[in-house]
Amino acid sequence: MALTMFLSAAATLLQEASDTTVVANPLPLGSGAQEAAETVGGTFIPGSLWDLIGYAQGFEWPLGAVFLIGIFLLTSAYVRYFRQWRGSAELLELDPQSITPGALAVAIENATPRNPFRNSGHRLLEELARGGTAQTMVDYATRYIEFDHDSYRETDRYITAAVYIALSLGLLGTLLGIFVLFMSGSRHEASDLVGLGIAVVSTMLALVVRLILWPVNIILQASVRKRYKLLKKWTVAFAYALAGSQPARSA
Repeated sequence: MALTMFLSAAATLLQEASDTTVVANPLPLGSGAQEAAETVGGTFIPGSLWDLIGYAQGFEWPLGAVFLIGIFLLTSAYVRYFRQWRGSAELLELDPQSITPGALAVAIENATPRNPFRNSGHRLLEELARGGTAQTMVDYATRYIEFDHDSYRETDRYITAAVYIALSLGLLGTLLGIFVLFMSGSRHEASDLVGLGIAVVSTMLALVVRLILWPVNIILQASVRKRYKLLKKWTVAFAYALAGSQPARSA
């Protein structure tokens, strides 16, 4: 009798469950995506680019912050690059074979302040005044060249970190979007839109950040390395020319 009553109750519950349609929607559509959605033929279509970005459901803010920080760092580095290397052509035109310490001193004083060629020339003359050899002059000037180059390397490290953070946020958005999509149980247009929006738009924004910051940084670093390589060659040439122009010291 008890078994019969249990089976009867279970059958009743199953019948009631089959007659009732439950739509699972664990994550409601965010305000940005809700305002952006226009029902056209049963689908949600964004009305503008900003509305499309709103489908990221909050991931657009940290990605936007990373992008702005990267743009600020790159802009600062480019401004410094163009201001710092102005006036280099005049110093590159000097002939090391006919240079004298006095002529080099006059040339570097007329160069643009903070120009790396000017700073390297100062280091060469300082070491020459202390009686240094050509190798000690090169070592002394190269140390300051590396210190100056480190500021651009630091920018490179920051941009690399920003790119990896953006890609990590995009991957996190993709995983969260997939989780929301499959957690909805039965197919429901709003929950599907939230899941797909987070997955697709957050990944898209992360790739946009990378495709802008990474190439711009590569161009900067390549130009900087080319400049410093030329500066080191210039330093070595003038160090040996200055050392050779000095009279031999008596023992």
